[in-house]
Amino acid sequence: MKTILVPVDFSETSDNALEYALGLANYLTANIILLHVDALPLVNNEFQDLSAAVQKSKEAYVELLSKKADAIKIDHPTRNVDYYYEVGNFQSIVNSLVFEKAIDIIVMGISGHGKKLSKVILGSNAVNLSRECEVPVIIVPPHYKYRRIKNIAYASQYDESVKETTGLIKVKHLNTLFDSTLNVLHVLPDNHMINQSEAETDLYIEQKLENTKHRTYNLWAAKASEALLEFINNHDIDAVIVEQKKHSIFYKIFHQSTTNELAFNSPIPVLSIKG
Repeated sequence: MKTILVPVDFSETSDNALEYALGLANYLTANIILLHVDALPLVNNEFQDLSAAVQKSKEAYVELLSKKADAIKIDHPTRNVDYYYEVGNFQSIVNSLVFEKAIDIIVMGISGHGKKLSKVILGSNAVNLSRECEVPVIIVPPHYKYRRIKNIAYASQYDESVKETTGLIKVKHLNTLFDSTLNVLHVLPDNHMINQSEAETDLYIEQKLENTKHRTYNLWAAKASEALLEFINNHDIDAVIVEQKKHSIFYKIFHQSTTNELAFNSPIPVLSIKG
């Protein structure tokens, strides 16, 4: 782990996520990149006025980024801190920066945490980015303070595609990176009996995790997100991993709903990976 990207908008939620990222960077001996993205301005006939306004906005935000980076360097002298200001589509800019700067992980705060209205509109940049980003995205709840990740919950499924995707490999890597204990959570519908295919998938997962510190739990519930949140609230868990997979549109609707519920309601950071 070398570089952590932290998108910032200078809000309290964003600043809190940055503090979490700094704690993580100190533990992993990683460097920090700050990023502020302004949306594309609306086109109007007064091009010169618009251009001047964009330039003024850029100068103001670059100064804020510079001050924030300098303050971090004072408090964390062993961390290298860079910063970038961009104008355009947030997700596209982040994805480009991930490749250009070899980003290993992204840490973001989430707007609208715990508020029902936010879940049914567009959500937040953090949730939207987590669905497509090639590197892990950690979504930090407001006011959550960094603590070392000792116990991870992994929201898994008895899905045969686990043999064909890289999700399990990424989970093992993260668990090793944090030197944590992995809690594998299989959420099943109420009164569901495990069939032969699911049993074989379970055996495969157990074999792959043979040399990994882990425990496995089966959770029966009508709603996956509720079972996961109940487990998190009743156990000493420091982060929960959700895996974004490429499946049918029906699977995506179900899985994105679970991801949304976790992201907006989890009391601990949600770590999203792409399977």
